[in-house]
Amino acid sequence: MKDNYKRSAGTKNSKGKRGQNQKLSRKSIIKRVLILTVLIGLIFLVLGSMLFAYYVSQAPAFSEEKLRDPVPAQIYDRNDELVTTVYQGQRRESVDIEDVPDHVVDAVLAVEDNRFYEHGAIDFWRLGSAVLSNIFDGFGSEGASTITQQVVKRTFLTDDKSIERKAQEAYLAYRLEQEYSKDEILEMYLNKIYYSDGIYGIRTASQYYFDKELDELNLAEAAYLAGLPQLPNRYNLYVEDNRGVDRAQIVLRLMHEHERISSEEYEEAQNHDLYAGLVERSDEERASTEPENPEFASYINFIKNEISAHDSFRNVDISELMASGIEIYTNMDAGIQRNLQNLTDNRDYYYNPKFQSDDFDIASTILDTQTGELVAISGGRDYQEVVDHNQALVPRNVGSTMKPFLAYGPAIEELEWRTDQTIEDEYEYSPEGIDHISIYNYDMQDHGQVTIREALSRSYNIPAVKAYEIVKDEAGGDAPREFAEEIGFDYNAIGEGDYEVSFNDVLGGRDSAFTPLQMAEAYSALGNNGEYNSAHAVRHVVTNNGDTVEFEHESEQVMEDYTAYMLTDILKDTFEPYGSADYIYMDGLNIAAKTGTTSYSRELREEQNLPDNAAKDAWIVGYTPEYTMSVWTGFTATEEGGETSFVGTDEHITPQWFFRDIMQSISTYNGQDFEQPDSVIRLSNGELAVQGSEDFEEYEESGSSGGTGSGGSDGSNGDNGDGGSSNTWNWSWGDGGDDESDSNDGDGGSSGQNGGQQDETIEETPVTGDPSTGGEVNEEPVEEEPAEDESGNGGTEQEENTTEDAETVPDDSPPEETDGATDEAPESEPTEEADDDAA
Repeated sequence: MKDNYKRSAGTKNSKGKRGQNQKLSRKSIIKRVLILTVLIGLIFLVLGSMLFAYYVSQAPAFSEEKLRDPVPAQIYDRNDELVTTVYQGQRRESVDIEDVPDHVVDAVLAVEDNRFYEHGAIDFWRLGSAVLSNIFDGFGSEGASTITQQVVKRTFLTDDKSIERKAQEAYLAYRLEQEYSKDEILEMYLNKIYYSDGIYGIRTASQYYFDKELDELNLAEAAYLAGLPQLPNRYNLYVEDNRGVDRAQIVLRLMHEHERISSEEYEEAQNHDLYAGLVERSDEERASTEPENPEFASYINFIKNEISAHDSFRNVDISELMASGIEIYTNMDAGIQRNLQNLTDNRDYYYNPKFQSDDFDIASTILDTQTGELVAISGGRDYQEVVDHNQALVPRNVGSTMKPFLAYGPAIEELEWRTDQTIEDEYEYSPEGIDHISIYNYDMQDHGQVTIREALSRSYNIPAVKAYEIVKDEAGGDAPREFAEEIGFDYNAIGEGDYEVSFNDVLGGRDSAFTPLQMAEAYSALGNNGEYNSAHAVRHVVTNNGDTVEFEHESEQVMEDYTAYMLTDILKDTFEPYGSADYIYMDGLNIAAKTGTTSYSRELREEQNLPDNAAKDAWIVGYTPEYTMSVWTGFTATEEGGETSFVGTDEHITPQWFFRDIMQSISTYNGQDFEQPDSVIRLSNGELAVQGSEDFEEYEESGSSGGTGSGGSDGSNGDNGDGGSSNTWNWSWGDGGDDESDSNDGDGGSSGQNGGQQDETIEETPVTGDPSTGGEVNEEPVEEEPAEDESGNGGTEQEENTTEDAETVPDDSPPEETDGATDEAPESEPTEEADDDAA
């Protein structure tokens, strides 16, 4: 019993001890967790401090000079030479804080930082409130940056949302508050902030918008200026909406809520009409001050677009970035850029008064053919970035310049056609499945069996449409569209994305509207063995804190090298006799090109009493192994009688003279030619075939005895007497007008639906003299002897080429924008017009 008692007692004591141990164990665990938590916190604090210290060590140098004024961007050319400095908002009137009236200060503080004079560099109370708002109301619903933080961010940093930038911002803000008073910091802010239209500083903005000094501003005007910097371009009162007014109302409400104005003042200011005191300004007057080098404005505009699209700068206001002291290294050839813009602006270059008028404009792009580097660009005559659209980036109907990409390119790519592949031309032709529409060639002639070399270089309409239809039938209905999209012409972006390419698009009408930049990109791929490069201007950017941001670009093989080379070989004939630009002498250059024009709808021609041969746009796109250049010319207004239209031979060829003079001035004349790839073989008749293709094998089996029975590329009439191409005109430059909506392009061909007008026709005789420099166009009639073809068939009699005698020659009415083609023969025959144009 005793032993049992002891064991029992021992057991009891053991249980008590275990309970005590269990109790101590729980306390120990909690204690250990707390200690571990503290340790982890300390570790994170140490690591965070070290990371913060590292970020701070990488912060930009603290510069008083940068704090006081915006630092202009510097632009460097392809040789790393400084070519221009971009002063964003040179109009700048600084103001001392003592001269800023109270109601202006109250407006700024109410909307930007109401507790500015109460907190330090960072407003932790506002920061906490912003965190809660972002949690419950959505990210970005409220910001917490103080005026001090905004000053250092605009001066030294970017809008990057990274932890590194936030750490540097906090550090620099602290330093700023240590070295400057609150009044000095507010003064920096008011003089540094951007107010749209190239304006920096609140005093300058007051004078610009209201023609007042700051102490003359009423409460509503002060509220407007205080709220404008958040989104300056959107809240600009010169923009046609009420966003600026709405923004001013928000600022007034905040002033009232923060008790900076009374209820009576609030109500009175709410009812004030801001537009009543707004200075009236035209778009030209709104332009930023004249740049030091206006010839670079178009290139700078492209630079800004490219930088804004880069991942590193997507969330950055480009105007502020350009005032942050960045250095931009580009692909610009400064000499070519100056030459291009100066010739564009030189009205005396054009002998015809209508091309000297404000209604005429010209835009162009020059690329490095091999790399796609943007060498030069002109956005229009007297281009000003703030008020003008960059015309090189504005889509236009491209006319016959689209034929290589929807007709002959796909035919060579998919069907491996030879360059002497023949197509039967006709006087008129109705596209497959569209019996009520007829297409005509620019000269209203049937040329019989023609090679694709002749058809493309002379810009005949009917063979182009037939080639397009054959490709669809044999290679698939989407083949032409897919070929064009590979080279940058995205038809899927049109409408709802279900756009169907038609014969009208082949001729550059309907919705085949692309920019001069896109046209240069596409044609440069032809000169680069089918390798496509998107145009790019920027090589790299050095930010104000010394970081280098690279701009990388990749090439893409978008077609077979044989397709590119064979098209190029054909397009060289554009400058040969009977080619669509054979009046342009390009001696010493291996160059290929395509011309094009677009015309007006029948309704507009009738409404404005326009000549049938009036065109509204004229194009040429051409390339050497060195450079690719696109040129668009057109009018910004339509006046009666064709006063703002291209009418007649000497007017249609306007872009060709410009193209010739620029290309001849910038080329090195080093003898470089396009390199024939191994996939292409030149036949004994001088034509090209795809190595190993069925057509090539047939050619070899036939004994290489000569062609496919088509007209020769010299316009003679073929080599086998089977009705090859017979040119009725001594010089036929086959580009008539093209329709902008539903009509065919009209390298002269006529297009009208249900009996409408035919497409613009274009015929010309040789030009002696240079219209671009005041030379006279030879309007003497050419010989009227019938031209004989080699087959013995007499050619059609040559018509006079004088526009004044249009009634004696065929009517060359341009293609229609809406009616498509005509099912009736034209009432008269085409007049002599510049061939350049339907293309």
